[in-house]
Amino acid sequence: MDQLTKDIVRGLLSYIYGKETLEKLGEELRIDVGKTGGLRRIYMDGKLIFVIRASDGRALPTLDGASLINKVVIVRKDAVPFIKQGKSVMAKFVVDIRNAVPGDEVAVYSEDGELLGVGRLMLSKEEAMSVGRGVAVKIRHHTKQ
Repeated sequence: MDQLTKDIVRGLLSYIYGKETLEKLGEELRIDVGKTGGLRRIYMDGKLIFVIRASDGRALPTLDGASLINKVVIVRKDAVPFIKQGKSVMAKFVVDIRNAVPGDEVAVYSEDGELLGVGRLMLSKEEAMSVGRGVAVKIRHHTKQ
């Protein structure tokens, strides 16, 4: 992969997930390209950090890539076992939502700072905190129990 493509991917990731992500990205990026020329996977130091959704080209973080993004949802301790099973994060368990709006890909952490998974944010911070009902995050990848 040429340097221009890597710079474009870095810019894209920075745009979607914030400039902090750009600072955390190492120099050793490997980008897999599909047969049709579309981006498919992004690796850093041999670990898969982002997969590219084929339908819209959006970079989705994996568990290894979760530490690179600054869009975060913090949940209460009593929700941890359910999220580790792959269940969605319910609004009543949300403690805080940082740097994210509905539709964003977020990393989900416990109050203790343990990574629980990554997924799509469904509710705004105001909705999750005030209403306290419904699915706040649809989990895509989760840590195992």
